[in-house]
This record gives sequence, C-alpha cells and structure tokens, in this order.
Amino acid sequence: MYSATSTTSNEAFEPNLKSTPRLVYQRFRHNLIDYASGICNEITGSTGIVAFIFSAAQWADIPGNSIPNAAGVMVIQPIYDLTTPIVAPVGAAANAAVKMYEIARFERNEVQKAIAALKRRLINSLPPSAISELSHPLYGMMTVSPQQIFAHLETNYSVLNQEDFDVIFTRLQAPKLATHDYQALAEIHRDLHSLLAGAGQPSTEFSKTSYFIQALRDDHQGREAVTIFIRAHPLVATRTFIDLVAMVILHAPTIIPTTATLGYSNALSAAPTASAHAVVMDESALAQLISKSQKDLAALKKKNGTISVPPASFHPPRGSLKYCYKHGYQHSHPGAVCKVLLGSPLLYSAQHLAAKDHLTPAGGNPAIQG
Repeated sequence: MYSATSTTSNEAFEPNLKSTPRLVYQRFRHNLIDYASGICNEITGSTGIVAFIFSAAQWADIPGNSIPNAAGVMVIQPIYDLTTPIVAPVGAAANAAVKMYEIARFERNEVQKAIAALKRRLINSLPPSAISELSHPLYGMMTVSPQQIFAHLETNYSVLNQEDFDVIFTRLQAPKLATHDYQALAEIHRDLHSLLAGAGQPSTEFSKTSYFIQALRDDHQGREAVTIFIRAHPLVATRTFIDLVAMVILHAPTIIPTTATLGYSNALSAAPTASAHAVVMDESALAQLISKSQKDLAALKKKNGTISVPPASFHPPRGSLKYCYKHGYQHSHPGAVCKVLLGSPLLYSAQHLAAKDHLTPAGGNPAIQG
C-alpha cells in the first residue's frame, strides 16, 4: 500500500478501549499494529509507520530491526526521517534532481498524513479517562503524539487486575447463548484463555475443556457432541481444547433433538400441557371441578359395588430419587457408590462419581426409573 486512506473523524479501532479496556487490550494492540504496519510500505518498508507508535526499545525488538554491521556491532534500523529539511534544487538543476525533490516531498507528505490518520483512530478509541489524563491544559490532544498515546496504553491497560480475572472466569463459566454458534463460543473461550496466558496464568487443557463443556450445559446438541468427544477420548489426559472444539463444531449442528433424546417420557412431556390448562382456571372453578369429580367417582363406586384399592402395580413411596451418571435417576444408589463407575477409574472421574444430574458433567444418563 503506497499511501494512507483518508479517515473520517469518527473512525476507531475495533475493539475500542471505552469498555473493559484491559480485557480487550491485547486484541486492540494487535489490530493497531496490523493497521500501522500496513500503511506506506512502499515508502517506509515492511513495518509501515509502526516506528511512530513504538518506543525505541520496542522498535529495536522487532525481528530484523537489529542487525550486525561489518564490525559485528548490532545496529538498529533507522526510522523514516520526518525532521531533516528537504532542500529544494537551486538554479538550473537537472531534471533528475527536481524529480527526486518532488518524490521526497510527496512521500513525506504521505507518511505525515498516515500518522495523522492513525492518531485520529487512536483518540477515537480511547476511554474518556485516558483522554483526560493525556490532554494538554490548553491544546488538548493536539500536542500529544501517537507514540505518547501508545506508551500510556501500554502502562495502564496491558496488565490485568483482580477484577479482570473475576470477569474472565465468570465469562468462562457462562452458558452458551442462543445467538452464538459454536465457532463464536470457541472464539470467546480462546480469547479469554489467551488473556490468562498473557497475564502469566495459562490454563491447562483440563481447565479449557472443562469450561467449554460447562458452557454447553444448557445446549442439547452441544452436550450430545461432548458425549461423542468423551467416548472418543476416554482418558482425561488425552483431551485437548482444540480437539473438543473441532468435535463439537463437526457434530453438534447435525444432531436433531427429539423427545426421547431430551430425556422426557410421554407422561412427563404431557404434564406441562395439563398444568397449562389448569392455570387458566381460577381457584374457585378448580375447587368446584375437583368436588364434582369426587362426588361422581363416589356415586359410580357405590353403584358398581367397588371399593378403593391401589392398583397391582402400585408401589409405596421409597424416598427421593438418587442419581447415578451410568444408571440415571432411580432409588437404588447414587453414583458415588456405583460399582460400574468405581470399577472403571480410567473412564469415570471423580466428577462423574459426584454428578447430581445428567447435565454436569455432560453425557449423563437422563433416564428416570420407578
């Protein structure tokens, strides 16, 4: 790209720093550097105008910018010169000298326009607090250079604090939104783990996969895809975030939810319908209906000479249902004492043993037995 595209006064980098600046700063920084390095390349080289936002130390650290000279001394690549006056040719100068003068003036003008456009984008991306801190009492942001703005951002937003960590872990535990597809969810988690790694707190593969599985707890297709993943990788040590995301993206969209796969019996699925009809009645009408039904039933029993006895299949209540990851909801045993789970420690972890329902961890048996 030879010249900078002119920008309007409201252009800004995305994401900008007006909200949760520390949490988006790494992405903002990458976008800023990508933009700056892609401008005026035919004039300044492959680094574009990055030299006009980086500090001297940052400029020297760019790969290839520090090279040894003939004596073996490391020499830092010079930045494009904006300060030395361009001397106009005098008298009857040769056409070549005049042409070189015109080219030099044009190129410097292009670089200066690019720096000005970059500064406008930076200012439009800043939170009000940063503008307040950087502004000159009389001249506002006019006398502040892009390099000074960038140095301020590096100092104030490149290090996470405790509040930021709390937000990160809250977002990692949040369920997948209906408006997000699986790629979007993976991107969110990938960015959050990248923030943790950049802060010196890298996540383990176990943590990454656990958070992603937890985010799918309310998504039936995602849970089914997780079950496929767990079966393909029965050993926890072999499970990776990349493999999990690939498996979910591949299988989840193709899974069609049904009443059976959602874990509802005909009776259970009919119950909400009956409840819905009951809601439309007021208490008085419902009481009258119950009273009339009881009288009709008593009259019918008297006529037929029958007595009230429980059906042959009736079983007295045996207390609340217990849950086992392998055997579902039943009265027999909880998962913590299940012989099948305890007998397969490589397949079932402590999380499976402690499961309270079929949603966490994903893939539990949703069946309800007597």
